[in-house]
Amino acid sequence: MEEKDLKVEVPSELENGTDIEIKENEVVTENVEEVKEVENENIETASTTEETKSERPIRERRERTPREPRERSERPVRERRSRVVSEKENTSSDTTENSQANEETKSERPVRERRERTPREPRERTERPARERRERSAESSDSSEERPARERRERPARGGRNEEPQMKLFVGSSPHLRSEATVSTVMRDVVIALIPTLLAGIYFFGIRALLVTLVSIAFAVGSEYIYEKLTHKPITIKDFSAVITGMLIAFNVPVTIPYWMVALGSMFAIIIVKQLYGGLGMNFMNPALAARAALMASFPTAMSNYVAPNSGISNLINSSTYSSLDAATYATPLSKGTQVNFLEAFIGVRGGCIGEVSTICLLIGAGYLLYRGVIQLRIPLVFISTTAVVLALTGTPVANLPVQLLMGGLILGAFFMATDYVSAPVNRKAQIFFAMGCGIITALIRNFGSLPEGVSYSILFMNIFTPLLEKYCVPKVFGEGRVKK
Repeated sequence: MEEKDLKVEVPSELENGTDIEIKENEVVTENVEEVKEVENENIETASTTEETKSERPIRERRERTPREPRERSERPVRERRSRVVSEKENTSSDTTENSQANEETKSERPVRERRERTPREPRERTERPARERRERSAESSDSSEERPARERRERPARGGRNEEPQMKLFVGSSPHLRSEATVSTVMRDVVIALIPTLLAGIYFFGIRALLVTLVSIAFAVGSEYIYEKLTHKPITIKDFSAVITGMLIAFNVPVTIPYWMVALGSMFAIIIVKQLYGGLGMNFMNPALAARAALMASFPTAMSNYVAPNSGISNLINSSTYSSLDAATYATPLSKGTQVNFLEAFIGVRGGCIGEVSTICLLIGAGYLLYRGVIQLRIPLVFISTTAVVLALTGTPVANLPVQLLMGGLILGAFFMATDYVSAPVNRKAQIFFAMGCGIITALIRNFGSLPEGVSYSILFMNIFTPLLEKYCVPKVFGEGRVKK
């Protein structure tokens, strides 16, 4: 073969170098273009972030890219090839790292910003409406609470249909029973109920009965006023309690009693029995009956000096029992004196104290108290019936029982003194035992005692036992069962 055919064209180093340099330049330009495209993409993606954060990596890349190809062109080819490959990998890794870094910075910065902003801005924004809402709710609640109170104050007690009823709250000691009745209204009703008996006493015993009654009332009210004034206590003379005490003292004495005695009895009842124990509601016994017992023990002759009633009513009912006596001194039917029939005893044509003679007037006043609800029929009914039973059992003829029940102060004591709110029991069982005790003692004194009448002493004696009756006669609580032994 010929040498020409065997010749192999081997490129020289310069040619190879130039070709390699050209290829390397092409590769570098391609890499640069790729880097630029990546940078453009990174710039576009980083444009959404802040400019200051995105400009720094781009400037660093721009400064690095033109320097590296100059250094690479002077090095050997093998190193350049290896570096080209490594640079490709580095560029790809750089782009991925930069993109990841950009994503991390993007993801971290909002988080940091959120962390930094959440304790300041959102809390302030959330706290302000909450505070405003709380203040508004408090203002609205205060205004809502103040408005009804103002409206209730401004509204009248009795308004139209749409207006709310006005509530009144009271705080006081037990018992917590509220009603329209007061001490003054109750006492005023008792005074009204005693007026018919006072008129009957004036008719049967003359004008002196009125004078005795007025003296008794005046000293009762005056002694209460002076005592409360000296002891700096509230003045309670307007509640009519002292007036009732004075009237009951006058009704339990004969019309012939001296005025100073009845005045002394009124002062004893008010100061000793009532005020020294604390006033109204604190006395342990009836003041009027205590005064009568004191006068009976101190002045027995004056307290037993009875006179005959007016003869005018005797002529009206065709009775000749007291027509010839004409107000002369005599003994009462209970003290084995002049006996009367049922009609005379019922009307009042008989001797006795000022307020105990006319049964019909006493029953009229008792009916008024029952109608007004001031008293109950339990104590008077048990008192009178027990007295009748014990009188029959102790020797009194049954035919004389009606007259015996109308004699003396049984009706007056049963309806007007045994029903006293202070000295009588409160619960029903204790009231029954109280009335039974009064009836038993009254009947025993009438049949076996030295005194002709025992109503006042029986009521006083049972007044002392009232606390014991209240203690041992406690009513059973509704719904409470008994304990089985």
